[in-house]
Amino acid sequence: MRRYIKGRLIAIIPMLLGISLISFAVIRLAPGGPVELATALNPKVSLEARQRFIEQEHFDKPIVIHYGIWLKGMLTCDFGYGRDGRKVIVKIAERIPITFLINILSIFLILLIAIPLGISSAVKKNSLYDRSMTVFVFIGFAMPGFWLALILMSLFGIKLGWLPVQGVASLDFDNLSAIGKFTDIAKHLVLPVFVSAFGGLAGMSRYMRSNMLEVLHKDYIRTARAKGLPEQTVIYKHALKNAVLPVVTILGLSIPGLIGGSVIFETIFGIPGIGRLYYESAMSRDINVIMALLIISAVLTLIGNLLADLSYALVDPRIRYEKAN
Repeated sequence: MRRYIKGRLIAIIPMLLGISLISFAVIRLAPGGPVELATALNPKVSLEARQRFIEQEHFDKPIVIHYGIWLKGMLTCDFGYGRDGRKVIVKIAERIPITFLINILSIFLILLIAIPLGISSAVKKNSLYDRSMTVFVFIGFAMPGFWLALILMSLFGIKLGWLPVQGVASLDFDNLSAIGKFTDIAKHLVLPVFVSAFGGLAGMSRYMRSNMLEVLHKDYIRTARAKGLPEQTVIYKHALKNAVLPVVTILGLSIPGLIGGSVIFETIFGIPGIGRLYYESAMSRDINVIMALLIISAVLTLIGNLLADLSYALVDPRIRYEKAN
């Protein structure tokens, strides 16, 4: 196992270099770059200021040299400065906790509901309950996240006034007690977490149902039932272990969605997270911030794949990763 992990970690290095090189070239060569956006539309910017900006951001150098300068900084987690003059790593460090919190809560909610939902639908195949859950799942797949967010904001935030619809804390947050602060943050997170989890909830329950149906027709399940084992033991002890393996893969691949999937609901709910920073940086062509977030997404993707593979061995003891002799 250690050899396998070591080999996978070493393989991440050239993959990251390739991803960073392609991403850097695409962003650098794209039309409407940061230089034009920062200077062309501002009549107060002189030619000297424009040239100083170009030299400061190394846009006067060939793309290979510019990439080398950026790569040297990346190796020390120094992604340079953003358009606002602040360090990129500081801006990301400020926003990443709330994004991770929302997405971790949404993943927990998905697992808490989707796995039992998928199992019960598979066990009660073609029943009224199963058909009802199928309709619910199709609605979840078809419903756009931004539309759901707006509907929930209008209902629970504006009409009923039960939940706040913007930010992660109230204006008087500093004056609240410890319990009051916890309650205030929880109320602000209810709608974003639900919106983030709704689409994944529908998909994960379908995956779980499909996997469980396939496993329930295996010979060892028939043998377990023939031995007279209780149905609950057959389902949750024998069938679930094998049916959950593909779900582990999906969870590993969902890790990079912590950034990309946060763009919509963070923008709508006014949450100062990584997704909103991604959107703002793309609109302003802030190459340093965009590249930093792309690298973080790439690292999360590669780590997610590795964690999914390693989780197989934890879920199924028959699976082991050893170097072939």
